[in-house]
Amino acid sequence: MKKFLALTMVLAALLCSCGGGAAAGEGAGETAALDVNVDEVVNAALTTYGLVDGFVFTSSSTELGEYLDDDLIMGYYGDAVDVPDFTKVSEYCVYIDESDPNVFIDVGLFKLNDASYADTLMQYFQTRIDDKIAKADSGYPEIDVPTLEAATVEKYGDYVYYVISYDVDAITADIEAALGK
Repeated sequence: MKKFLALTMVLAALLCSCGGGAAAGEGAGETAALDVNVDEVVNAALTTYGLVDGFVFTSSSTELGEYLDDDLIMGYYGDAVDVPDFTKVSEYCVYIDESDPNVFIDVGLFKLNDASYADTLMQYFQTRIDDKIAKADSGYPEIDVPTLEAATVEKYGDYVYYVISYDVDAITADIEAALGK
């Protein structure tokens, strides 16, 4: 009996150390990101990569022009009939640089209230990128298409993030490291 209990305890310890059990709130096969301050993660990337010419919008601000209101959400991520549902986003920090109309630099990190909304939100971000590429294809050849084509739109746990930048790989890696991916 003692051997059976000892074996059971060893197997249980191995199962836990290998990640075999789901953490509270997780289903089988789901990943859990670290809980991060989205403002700190995005601002660290902006500082590291010298991104200073754009605007930062954050859910932690209550000052008009420092957060994404309905008009800005529609203008950046939707249109008059279809916009993302930001009631499903609990926190966000976004950097958008439009100082040069031909170069688009965005870094956005969004924590969701409802992780099942991640794919839908990612579609809005990808559409933003695809629309800029389509504009270049329809007569605006000076638009920096390679940067748009290299952009990332990803999810991890209950976070969605996207990066359009010359430093896309490095910034994406920094965000993923912060999230524990």
